[in-house]
Amino acid sequence: GRGDLVASLRAWLSRHGQWDAAAADLGVHRHTLRYRMRRVEEILGRSLDDPDVRMELWLALKATGEPQRG
Repeated sequence: GRGDLVASLRAWLSRHGQWDAAAADLGVHRHTLRYRMRRVEEILGRSLDDPDVRMELWLALKATGEPQRG
């Protein structure tokens, strides 16, 4: 669901794209996290390989005021 994708994106960004560390924070397998990040890219129509996209998403997550994990 949306919550899983948002939490996954937040964890992945906070771990600077480190799959294993972010997956461990979430308690999921790294392949699950990779799948979720692909879904985020599909939904947004933007690549998470682009540092500007990652920055925009990080700022958007910060602006929502949702609590951070970890």
